[in-house]
Amino acid sequence: MMKTLLDGIGKVEVFTDPFPHVVIRDAFDEQLCDRLIDEFPGISTVTQSQQFVSNERYSYPARDVFANLEVSDLWKEFVQLHTSDRFLGHIGRLFEDHIRQYHPKFEQLIGKIPALKAGVRKIDDYSTADVLMDAQICINAPVTETPKPIKLAHIDRPQVLFVGLYYLRRSDDDSTGGNLEIYRFKSGKPYGFKGQFIDDRYVECVKTVNYERNVLVLFLNSIHSLHGVTVRSKTNAPRCFVNLIGEVKQPLFNYRLYEEQKNLISKFRAKLWDLVT
Repeated sequence: MMKTLLDGIGKVEVFTDPFPHVVIRDAFDEQLCDRLIDEFPGISTVTQSQQFVSNERYSYPARDVFANLEVSDLWKEFVQLHTSDRFLGHIGRLFEDHIRQYHPKFEQLIGKIPALKAGVRKIDDYSTADVLMDAQICINAPVTETPKPIKLAHIDRPQVLFVGLYYLRRSDDDSTGGNLEIYRFKSGKPYGFKGQFIDDRYVECVKTVNYERNVLVLFLNSIHSLHGVTVRSKTNAPRCFVNLIGEVKQPLFNYRLYEEQKNLISKFRAKLWDLVT
């Protein structure tokens, strides 16, 4: 029986600067990692037969994985495990104190952390689950045009509780870049958002996690969870990874309070939102 990426890891260091996150290298044994790479669904499956755009990200959600007879049993088992109560329990134990610190109303609004129930996004709903999870099989398409950043500094949607990235770099991937960058606010306080993105002048990179095979990065989402992905060089290889995600029924923070420029109406709306949540 397959283990989850967090089974048997023992005591792992949770980095708290600039926000709670873990980096686990050799997350699976090499044999299992090799099988996941060998059986990784083809580009046409992940893009759902669309003509891919250079470096564009495409995500194949758990719902579609379970329904597709061409996706291997190994991958179905991986996705099932990483959308389960078992995996959510690992997340809760790993980040329990940090959830309470960053989201003080979480247990009042969502549920007690040790007892959270998992569901699968686009299959289940919040009538039976506290956290809707996904384990998307993802690629960034081969880079055939002038390289551009995959994603600039940003935060994830406020409904997202946690994010995980499990990298499955292929042996024939000769590209450079595609690395995860972790940022902090230069001032130490949130400011400068334009939607979920933020201008470089307000942030500084404090850590880079290279895009390498069998590496897991997992972090708690909050207003401080700034991250981005570096430019990839031209390559015929896709950037292969799994996007692990857990969402809750209502936003956990409001980035509109920290936008770069705000008029009086937007300030009022943001403050009103903050009062009623």
